[in-house]
Amino acid sequence: MTALLENILDRAPLGVAVRIARIDWTAMSEDEGRRLREFGLMEGSEVTPLHRGSIFSRDPLALTVGRMKVIIRAKQAAVIEVEPVA
Repeated sequence: MTALLENILDRAPLGVAVRIARIDWTAMSEDEGRRLREFGLMEGSEVTPLHRGSIFSRDPLALTVGRMKVIIRAKQAAVIEVEPVA
């Protein structure tokens, strides 16, 4: 992955909307990919990270996708590149 650390969903600031620029679908299983797509996580989608697991762990990550709140694993968020919403 060549993106800067700040451009990864796992490191995006909480409460700030970002747009998904790229997802490395090859870094996850087919079932994980299908689940993320069902949640509406795909290139071009706008998401807002809400909170992370705990002080000691970044897992899981809660975010809003449209009007839904979803939970994903930190390892999934680590392969999603994001960009600021214009």
